[in-house]
This record gives sequence, structure tokens and C-alpha cells, in this order.
Amino acid sequence: MKQLTLCITGSTDGIGLAAAKRFASARHRVIVHGRDASRIRIACSDILRDTGEEPIGAIEADFTSLDAVYAMGRVLLDRYSGIDLLINNAAVYNPERTIVPEGYETTFCINYLAAVLLTKVIKPLLIANGGSVLNVSSVDHHSAIFDPLNMQGEQRYSGYDAYARSKLFNIMFTLDSAFGDDPLRSNTLDPGVIATKLLHAGWALGGDDVSVGGEEVYATVLEIARNNWNGEYFENLRPTRCSAVAMDPFQRKELAELAGNMLSRFRL
Repeated sequence: MKQLTLCITGSTDGIGLAAAKRFASARHRVIVHGRDASRIRIACSDILRDTGEEPIGAIEADFTSLDAVYAMGRVLLDRYSGIDLLINNAAVYNPERTIVPEGYETTFCINYLAAVLLTKVIKPLLIANGGSVLNVSSVDHHSAIFDPLNMQGEQRYSGYDAYARSKLFNIMFTLDSAFGDDPLRSNTLDPGVIATKLLHAGWALGGDDVSVGGEEVYATVLEIARNNWNGEYFENLRPTRCSAVAMDPFQRKELAELAGNMLSRFRL
């Protein structure tokens, strides 16, 4: 695999940081993202200490604000001539329903809508390098449905349902991106049961060390590059069948149209 320039969202801890370290250790050019400047500095120092390689860039953006996501994309457009890979990893698990200042449910905004917006803003950078997108999803998407009247947990909110629904939407966005009218090579993966803050918050469970999740992301990218995969959902490094809802082009189109309306105020 050639040397990549890549941006990993949510890369100041957990799977994102572990993946950033794994890519840096292989001398790829990593752009770190986080929502807090001090945590970004610590993450960059950790990457340098553990790999001997310094990230080529770092960017701060709080994904509870779509304006901040859009601004992040514009900064990337200004700083770089091309990006080979965007890994949409940033995610939260919210046991209680909360609303971001722009009016969206928090899990929906951070896990799904922000990823859609950032991908669309920096799409010219990805196209310039023949690049691709990898969206971090979850096996939990199988339990979710697409209900246009309950996209944001308006009815009987559950933290688990909100998380699973956002991961379903990630896969639907992946397939829509891969096979839509304006295609961009896109894939998605379930990184496994990893001992992250998110896993503890949602399930109070242990799991594999975050380094295992980072390796899973890295190895999946290698597998995608080796076989030129597009529009696939990966588990354990293998393309796997995702849910029937995710595979339904009519439901994907409806979700894409609704998201497009939500993002219509941005110049994309």
C-alpha cells in the first residue's frame, strides 16, 4: 500500500487514537482530530512517543456543532491538496436524549450527520487523490430500523436504539456514497468489541484492548486496498452481509434526501 495521507475523526482516544498510532507506525501521514485542544496535543505527543512519527496535522472541531464540522472541512481544503483516506470514527453513546444547539439529537448529530457533512465538504480532496472513505459502524446496526418519524429518538428514546440507529445510518450512507449518482469509494466496518469509553458507557462491559481495534481498522484498509473493495461492510476483515434495511435502496434514498435537507444551508 502506498503512503497515505489520512484524517481520522475522534482520534484523541479509543479506537481512533489506536488506529492513528498504527498508521503512523507504518509511516503514513496522519491528521488527528478531536474536540479539545489539550487532548489533541496529548494525542499527538503519544503518537510521536509510541511510533517515532509525528502527525502531519491536527484539527479541533466539536461535532455537536455542524458549523464546526463545516469549518473543519474548509480548513482541510485550505491546508491540503489531497487526502487519500477519511476514517469517520467519531461517535458517542448517550443514555439520555439531549439536543445540540442546532436542534438535532446528539447521537444522530455526532455519529451520523457530522460524518455526512465532513465527507461531502472534503470530497474534492478525496477525489483529487483517488481516495476513499471508511465509516466505523457496528454489528448493532442489525437491530435498528429506519423510521423517518423517529430518526432522532423522538418516540421512546433509548440510548442503545439511538446508537444502533446511527450505525445503521452510517452503513446506509456508505452504500449510498459507493453506488449513488456521484460515487465515492466507500466502505464500512465493525471493529469488534473493544474496551473503549463508549463500550463502558453503553454496555458496562469489557472488551479487547483498543490496540486490537486500531489493528482491525488498519488491516481492513489493507484488505480494501488489496482487492479494491467498494460498498462493503466488513467484520473480521471480510465483507459481510449487512442488514436488509441498509441494503434497501429506497430507504437509503429517503435517508439521503432527509439528510440533504438538514445540510442544505451549507455550500457543498
